[in-house]
Amino acid sequence: MRTPWSQQRAAPVCDSCDSVPERFTVELADSILQIHRSCPTDQCARRKAAVFYLYEQCPHVAPARRRRA
Repeated sequence: MRTPWSQQRAAPVCDSCDSVPERFTVELADSILQIHRSCPTDQCARRKAAVFYLYEQCPHVAPARRRRA
């Protein structure tokens, strides 16, 4: 049973995987990625939108790891 003070609280309804904010900020996108870190990006609309927003806002930031061919 989950209680309000337990660490495994369910995300609020406004933070569900299906609801995507109309306006993003870098801070909001970062927060979404932290909350939805266990969600697969292709199945979580909220995480996917946050990832694409950050890619658009920060094109000069190279990924930490790149695959070597």
